[in-house]
Amino acid sequence: MPGKWGLHTFYMKDNVIQSYLPYTRLFSWFTLNQIFRKYNSVYVKPNMSHMGKGIMKAWKSSDGFRLVKVKGRSKRCLTLQNLYENIRKETRSETYIIQKAIDLATFKGSSFDIRVMMMRNAQNHWSYVGMLAKVAGKSSVITNVNRGGGYVITVDQALSGSLSLSKQEQRRMIRELIRLSHRICDRFIRYKYSSQIGIDFAVDSKKKLWLIEVNFDYPSHELFAKMKDHSNYRRIKAIRHSYLNALRTGKIKRK
Repeated sequence: MPGKWGLHTFYMKDNVIQSYLPYTRLFSWFTLNQIFRKYNSVYVKPNMSHMGKGIMKAWKSSDGFRLVKVKGRSKRCLTLQNLYENIRKETRSETYIIQKAIDLATFKGSSFDIRVMMMRNAQNHWSYVGMLAKVAGKSSVITNVNRGGGYVITVDQALSGSLSLSKQEQRRMIRELIRLSHRICDRFIRYKYSSQIGIDFAVDSKKKLWLIEVNFDYPSHELFAKMKDHSNYRRIKAIRHSYLNALRTGKIKRK
């Protein structure tokens, strides 16, 4: 599958999806300069890694800049050149992207994002399976539950507890998430070996949705097993079983 940069450029060609994409560039000295002229805070992410691995956050501060990896104490960088050198020590020769940091909505003081699970069913059609909210752990800059020490809650809990959305506003946003997830899957139909996709969205403090990441490589089913209500987890397993069975018996073929 393509890396984060490849997916970003791919989805930028869609006039609907592009409005949900945060400003993103390949990381370099030039783009670091460029992005800090526009924004006060950025994420630096490995192009090919998933599950929150290797993510750093940098931001302007009263004494220069600050840099932190995943979670823990931030490191002071006096100048932009100093910040660049510290990031390069971590990235080495690997390809990274640099992305505008979104002013995320928070739940009980911690940022969260929303995972939407999409799967091919026994008819080989994309189907919406379920969604949940991943809340970042204490002092973590990522929402990955295992790496960042966070936890999962329902999307209703996250939206009502962070942005005080009414039931009607919550339903409208959930419909928007499902509609956008279907469009993302439909745009990616040419990759015939994709049969399950976990899509991560963020909500900012102004109630705008952002597309953060599209996970094709075995998106976690176990996130849904961590929920108190296991109905979505059971549904995931059932749809996966029926799809693989239809594939094995020749009722469907990979598109």
